[in-house]
Amino acid sequence: MFFNIQLSLKIFSAFLFLIIGMSSCLNAQPSPTPVVTPPVLLTPYISLTPSQEPDVSTPVVVTPTDLPTPTPTPLTYTIVEGDTMLAIALRHGISLEELQAVNPEVNPRLLSVGTVLIIPLGDSVPPSPMTATPIPLILTSTDCYAVPDGIWCFLLVTNDRSRALENISARVVLYDEGGEMFAEGIAITAINRLSADEDIPLVIFFPGNNPGEFQATTNVLTAQPVPKNDARYLNAWLEMDEVVISAGGLHAEVSGSIGIPAKSSPGNLVWVVVTAYDSEGRVVGVRKLEQFGLLEPGASREFKIEVFSLGPPIAEVKALVEVRP
Repeated sequence: MFFNIQLSLKIFSAFLFLIIGMSSCLNAQPSPTPVVTPPVLLTPYISLTPSQEPDVSTPVVVTPTDLPTPTPTPLTYTIVEGDTMLAIALRHGISLEELQAVNPEVNPRLLSVGTVLIIPLGDSVPPSPMTATPIPLILTSTDCYAVPDGIWCFLLVTNDRSRALENISARVVLYDEGGEMFAEGIAITAINRLSADEDIPLVIFFPGNNPGEFQATTNVLTAQPVPKNDARYLNAWLEMDEVVISAGGLHAEVSGSIGIPAKSSPGNLVWVVVTAYDSEGRVVGVRKLEQFGLLEPGASREFKIEVFSLGPPIAEVKALVEVRP
């Protein structure tokens, strides 16, 4: 009996310890297991706030702006021997005044070889002077003379209109005896204005070696009527008092006087042109006299000028005058 009681107590004690042990296991905190975070791939994206250095891979949209209106490219011309301001102006289809306006530092009476002139083009390219003549004129004769340093050509033109003309020019082309062109240029008058019923030679010089036998072809390029009451030209008169032709006829000396009416504006520029003709009416020589200084209205001024023949003897001499304010 006693033995059975002791056995029961031992079994009860063992059962109690088992319950306490299980309770302790239930209250114990398990050790945390390390967690390995898998690698994350980052995808780039454009933020709403741009960075200081934008991603070059991001396309940039450029808003086009209006281009400035193109302006004509300035045209220039380099002066060569024998050039005049008027000839250059006519060659480019502009007036002498327009050419002088954009080149105020260039003295038209003292052109230097190598000087670069600006040719005004305006809003559009001017018409070429090789177009049809506004006023048709007939060249009554063309005479060319070879000299040691080149060729002079004189083209005589008559103003058969009732009004004065200005800016008269003609194209001259020279051909050798084989028919090959070796020179061309534009001949102009020594003065700008040609009164009605007057004639004047157009003059051009071709520098260079003498090619031997040659022939010339010509055609009038420009001839414009002078507007009525044009203030650029003053009414002027000229009187030849004496013409002395040398014994051989290769030289002539002309003297006379010029003036403007009493009610005219004062003159400041005077051009006198003397033309020498042979016995057949062909032009053999031209000479121009240029005078500066005040020419008072109603007053006269004397002049003296020599002209030489490049061909046959001189038989007759004529003179023209142009006075500008």
